[in-house]
Amino acid sequence: MEINLSGQRAIVTGASTGIGRATAIALAEAGADVAVHYGTSRKEAEETARGIESHRRRAVIVQGDFRDPEATVKSVEAAIAGLGAPIDILVNNAGSLISRTPLEQMDAELWQEVIALNLSSVFFATKAALPHLGPGARIVNVSSIAARHGGGPGAFAYAAAKGGVMTLTRGWAKELAPRNIRVNAIAPGVIETPFHDKFSTPELLETFRKSIPLGRLGTADECAGAILYLVSPLASYVTGQSIDINGGQWFA
Repeated sequence: MEINLSGQRAIVTGASTGIGRATAIALAEAGADVAVHYGTSRKEAEETARGIESHRRRAVIVQGDFRDPEATVKSVEAAIAGLGAPIDILVNNAGSLISRTPLEQMDAELWQEVIALNLSSVFFATKAALPHLGPGARIVNVSSIAARHGGGPGAFAYAAAKGGVMTLTRGWAKELAPRNIRVNAIAPGVIETPFHDKFSTPELLETFRKSIPLGRLGTADECAGAILYLVSPLASYVTGQSIDINGGQWFA
């Protein structure tokens, strides 16, 4: 069954690399025009935009620090100015582990930064986009397997934030259902992206791999495929759910 998103408009946050980039390009391949949000990686965002344009879809690049509600509003407004309205799809992907820090070394400033980037940013982006979402719009939030099992070494703050993302997903699914807006999430496991290039050693990744029944790490495209399903008519009766994409590493 072919997924056809022709004529639809999407915003993907954190779309310069990894899952965000794969999702933005997958949406374009299905026919959507896409706003590519980035925080600091302009060059990588331009590469994502070229991938979108290779499918003859429109790409709009927007920058913003989504830890800041005012900056988030400006970014979303820039996306809408470029794409037009209404917005049909919002993918909240922006986030980062920031650092692997154990409890005894975690200070208030780092804690607040992790929560702001991975949880508050989802609220700020959705709040900013909400007036521009039409009936039948879809929101997909990117959580993590860390929300299920508490995270890897030094990642408890990230895990707490991603657990909050799952809870927001369920709450918003109920609240926005009368507007026919579906809200779902994905919870990726260990995915081969620049995230792990930065935060995980080869030895740690091998430890993770050994714990995965399928015996390998996942790919950004596999995550994008789940998001594509969730925003498509194939998932028209699915809301408030979180799809685990982890090769069997975690069974809820």
